Amino acid sequence: MPVPYPPSRMNMDKYTNAEDIYDNLVENSDDSWILGLVAFAVVEEQRIEWVKHQKNNNGGAPDAKAITAWYEQLPQGVLLRAKDTAESRLKDYSDEIDSMVQDDYRRDIQESIIVSEIKETKKFWPQFGVNLAGGFAGTLLFTALLTVVAFFVFNDASPVEIGSELRNNIKDNTHGQERSN
Repeated sequence: MPVPYPPSRMNMDKYTNAEDIYDNLVENSDDSWILGLVAFAVVEEQRIEWVKHQKNNNGGAPDAKAITAWYEQLPQGVLLRAKDTAESRLKDYSDEIDSMVQDDYRRDIQESIIVSEIKETKKFWPQFGVNLAGGFAGTLLFTALLTVVAFFVFNDASPVEIGSELRNNIKDNTHGQERSN
């Protein structure tokens, strides 16, 4: 287990290795742990790029002494810039995740609306049958009523004529009774 540095060493302007940077950005920082880790990754990315540059331009990787010298030449501001970069990257990532969640939420809502419409369509056919039967029954009733009305119209059975027919029948019956008496 590493031995923690005394407090005076933590706030020094010079760093000698990645552990010093890690201590400053992650373990002994007032900022969030994830922000410190991303800021540490930003600084380490700079170191890796420097090592690649040294390999390509100087014919080989720098030794441990050169890497220590690289850490020692880092100004205090490099950590502030790394934190700003980390915060910006985390914000971009957060916005991207937020956008994905909102898109998924919209898609879920659209799918639920489609599913409910399909369920409503399934309810359509039974209701259609009931409506069809009701329409058929109404048509039969209307046809029956129309037939009765047509019967009276075509047989010319007006109320006056019916009354007159009844009167004649009554007279005939009355006269028939008088003859038989």
